[in-house]
Amino acid sequence: MSRKVTFRLVVLTGLLFVLGSSPIAATEAAGQADWRQWDSFLTFVVKHFGQDIGGEQRNSLCDVLLDGRYEMVQAISPAAGIKDPVPGLFLNTWKRLSPVLNQALPGLSLQTAARYRSFIKAADGLAAVGEVGFRLGIKKLSPDTFRGLARLLEPTGAVDPVAYSLDIDPQLRTLLGLGPPLSAPRPSSAVKEGRIYHPLLFYGAKSSMESRSWFISLASAAEPGVINLNQSVPDEQNLQAYLFQVRDLLKELSDKVLVKSKLVEKHRKLYREIVLAAAWQESCWRQFVRKGEQLAPLTSATGDVGLMQVNRNVWRGLYDIKGLTSDIEYNGQSGGEILYYYLTKYAIRKEEDKQPGGHLARATYAAYNGGPSHLTRYRSPKPNPALKKVDDLFWEKYQAVSSGHEMDVLRCYRK
Repeated sequence: MSRKVTFRLVVLTGLLFVLGSSPIAATEAAGQADWRQWDSFLTFVVKHFGQDIGGEQRNSLCDVLLDGRYEMVQAISPAAGIKDPVPGLFLNTWKRLSPVLNQALPGLSLQTAARYRSFIKAADGLAAVGEVGFRLGIKKLSPDTFRGLARLLEPTGAVDPVAYSLDIDPQLRTLLGLGPPLSAPRPSSAVKEGRIYHPLLFYGAKSSMESRSWFISLASAAEPGVINLNQSVPDEQNLQAYLFQVRDLLKELSDKVLVKSKLVEKHRKLYREIVLAAAWQESCWRQFVRKGEQLAPLTSATGDVGLMQVNRNVWRGLYDIKGLTSDIEYNGQSGGEILYYYLTKYAIRKEEDKQPGGHLARATYAAYNGGPSHLTRYRSPKPNPALKKVDDLFWEKYQAVSSGHEMDVLRCYRK
């Protein structure tokens, strides 16, 4: 492609940003791209490049995607108060994505590299105009802007690159190295969908969870001593039995994740302990709370849900959303798989245990909580106070679990 054509693409893309319109679909009202369309576009781009690059460059692509989604979750939360988060998300993510893509170009065929180079230059132009747009108060990005960029990568593609889907995406799971989708969930028939804002559940800290109103069971045991975990929340009578059963479930699910693992025994033991401690930190081992006469999934203001508080927006396309909300086993295995992902592909691979003040469990949870870029935050010399509190509370729980006192999770429920 000639320099003149490339320059025109850059200018055109920049104008699309400012005007919020596109010649690609002249009859379609441009509108303002929302965070779902941005997430769909980013996922499309990462998947497209992921087909042609490998090794560390592919790993870096996955980092950008996950960190971009974690940032998106924070930006769209009510507490952030951001009216239009998309321009900021685009600019921040492109600053990380552009170097990865440029580094990959020399390893591609001439034709593929030329197509990708045109996309990169157009996106660079859009980012440059975007920086000016922020200063001028112009913050609008249209869906067609993203469509136009995407078609530089795939001119004849039939798939709308900004179409948002909650379906599991096998290609995306393969890109991240997660393998085939998990077994289909068995959603609870007792669950009422809806948003529940849960209290902070911290070891040794009082919360509204300790009120007796939380301890209500909605179904009888299937047989004496056995609780249907997909039909119940713990009550004062079955609390200890409930927690023992959840502990056993978490151990069983950890073993499922470890079936094909090549981890040495000390790391397998550490992984099991991380799962128990993370579930304690995230939910005090609960999948549901009561809402009226039905169960509702334990859900945070940012969309973290269930036993492992798996975020529905960060992990879109990788796990079944209904399963995360209404099947404790599916939620537990999903969270366990994510923890294994961060332990093996990040904490162990980057030798966090060999760093000053480093620990594999702490690094794994920090990434689980905040994304790949948060892997080392727990040992930062100048930590964020709020995040330090989260990391310290997890560390307390992990130490209790690793010393054989995982049933101290009972303290969540005692005054």
